[in-house]
Amino acid sequence: MDSSIIVNDIRPLKGPVDIKEGIAFWPLIALFLLLVLGILIFLYFKRRKDTSQINTTPSKSPYEIAIEELNVLLDMKLIEKGLVKEYYIRLSDIMRKFVEARFKIFALDRTTWELYREMRLKKIERKRVDRIRDFLEDCDLVKFAKYIPSRKEIETSHSKAKDIIDICAESKSNLDPAGQPVELKPVQPTQLDR
Repeated sequence: MDSSIIVNDIRPLKGPVDIKEGIAFWPLIALFLLLVLGILIFLYFKRRKDTSQINTTPSKSPYEIAIEELNVLLDMKLIEKGLVKEYYIRLSDIMRKFVEARFKIFALDRTTWELYREMRLKKIERKRVDRIRDFLEDCDLVKFAKYIPSRKEIETSHSKAKDIIDICAESKSNLDPAGQPVELKPVQPTQLDR
């Protein structure tokens, strides 16, 4: 390569660029307007979410909702279609939703054992806790252990669920004069709890 080509290729440095007087306010104004718009959108959706939660408060008691869901489950005829596992999954979900609504315990995202411990900590009557635990463990066997229940077990599972819901439903004796639930009988500790 010729050295004269390389020397001619080099250009002189450019002189300093003149900066216009003052600061460009347009980008700052646009940024401010975007910020205000973002805040307004956030407040709109937050207020809309709060009002939607108020309007979706169920007017039915947990008992009524659970009984309706049990009836819908029967109407689906999953057992007749051979969908025993699906039947037990839905039956378990109905029971967990009822426990969650009735006793104010997060039940859907917990294992049966975690739910049992939480119900014991809430000092729910032992008879209720044991029946719920036994029922959910039976459902877990079908859901997770691939247990195939007998025809008689399948037929009695719905009535067991209804009986448990009846036992656990709020009765007049569980409400104070203001209609609020009162604390249930305390559970006596057993040797397993110590």
